[in-house]
Amino acid sequence: MPANGRPNSDILKTRAIQSALQFALEKRLFSKNPELKKAAESWLKEADNDRSVFGRQMRMIQVLRKGATLEDMVRRLKSSRRTVFRYLNELERAGYSIRLEGSVYRV
Repeated sequence: MPANGRPNSDILKTRAIQSALQFALEKRLFSKNPELKKAAESWLKEADNDRSVFGRQMRMIQVLRKGATLEDMVRRLKSSRRTVFRYLNELERAGYSIRLEGSVYRV
C-alpha cells in the first residue's frame, strides 16, 4: 500500500475509468461526438469480456463472494494456478479483503 494509506492498483484505475464511461454514456455526454461514444462502448465491451484481465478479475470477485477453492477458480476463470494467485494479490492491493476459510477463498 502506498505511503498515503490508500490502495493503488490497476483494478481500481480500470474500475474508475469503467464507471466514468458508463456515467458519460448514461448521461449522453457523447451525443455530439459519435466517434467517442463508439470508442467508449467498445472499451466497455472489451473490459467486461472474460478475455481481458479486468474482466477475469471482476468475474473472480463474483466467484469469491460465493466462496471458491483454488481449483474452482482455476476452472471457472480458465486460468493457471499462478494467474489465480496473481489476481488474488492484485485484489488485495486494490483493498479487497481475501479470506481463506479452510480451503475456500472468500471476499
